[in-house]
Amino acid sequence: MVTGRVNARGETLQSFVELSVQGSTTTVARVQAIVDTGFTEYLTLPSYAIEALGLTKITDETMTLANGDPIAFEVYSAEVDWDGRNRRVEVHQKDGDPLIGMAMLRNHDLQIRVIPNGPVAIDAID
Repeated sequence: MVTGRVNARGETLQSFVELSVQGSTTTVARVQAIVDTGFTEYLTLPSYAIEALGLTKITDETMTLANGDPIAFEVYSAEVDWDGRNRRVEVHQKDGDPLIGMAMLRNHDLQIRVIPNGPVAIDAID
């Protein structure tokens, strides 16, 4: 099970989990990522984290935001410790807080108690 907490930023509540991310080097980073069910991919990381981890670029991709605007992303490959297992995922470069999307949550249950400091639990579906 992957666990986290709901953080309050003023009136805004955001659910976070912590992940270990590794690139092509032996460098491992602990990352606090927002659970974003509106993001369809696996994970976003800011450019400085991608650089520090030495992630390998695999492609460029254009996606459409909810407001209809297209946005270009550089996509990288990384390994994530997900529920005690190493998992190879695509990482979209995006500055700001890292995001975990629906591709990462596939075949998992997501439970969030949406109150400040409420628990977040992501559990594999057997």
